[in-house]
Amino acid sequence: MFIDRIKDVRHVMEDNEVEALLLSVGADLPYFTGYEAMPLERLTMLVLPREGQAKLIVPALEAPRVQEQPEIFSLRPWKESEDPIAILVEELGASRSVAVGDTTWTRFTIELLNQLPNLRLSRANSITSIIRSKKSPDEIKRLKKAASAVDRIAARLQSGEIQLIGKSESQVSNELGAQILEEGHHRVNFAIVAAGENAASPHHEAGHRIIQEDEIVLCDFGGTWIGEDGVGYCS
Repeated sequence: MFIDRIKDVRHVMEDNEVEALLLSVGADLPYFTGYEAMPLERLTMLVLPREGQAKLIVPALEAPRVQEQPEIFSLRPWKESEDPIAILVEELGASRSVAVGDTTWTRFTIELLNQLPNLRLSRANSITSIIRSKKSPDEIKRLKKAASAVDRIAARLQSGEIQLIGKSESQVSNELGAQILEEGHHRVNFAIVAAGENAASPHHEAGHRIIQEDEIVLCDFGGTWIGEDGVGYCS
């Protein structure tokens, strides 16, 4: 699966005259490698050239979390005594047209430009979204599995099986989060519960307000279901 995705994205890179992709924290990295990086102050970066071996640069302390897949990428752990940007520059080689992941920390991009001021940067999303927007039958199956899980929770809300009246917003939010995990999700992304006047705020943070009879209660919740390959799908 990952091999096919990398092959496909390289075709798009060629069409757009992009010589290398730089993918750090965010959804693109696990989509192409199965590895989800922690949002640390230390650099994690997949260097995916249009031709040749991809290299995953990771802090040495994070390397044990990476499942090595030599057919997809080689691993380059860096120590605290090393400069990860210098390693990144070395891995880029002669590449000058580079697409950077949207959620890459700005400090790393600035430090990279300080060392390679002639880089031509673009958004990696303009490349990766072309691949990610086309869902395979297996991906559709996974998305349906994630969605069906929260649909069952929504049905329990509508039937009254999950009690609202007399409970605080935060109590209901915690219950929704617990049920998301019980339904097989690996993490809760959000569980918004907003009662009465709070329902006017779609991103309200659940608090101590007690839910009363005959009032509007806004509930919006979802999580991430992660497959054995490390790729997550949101409900």
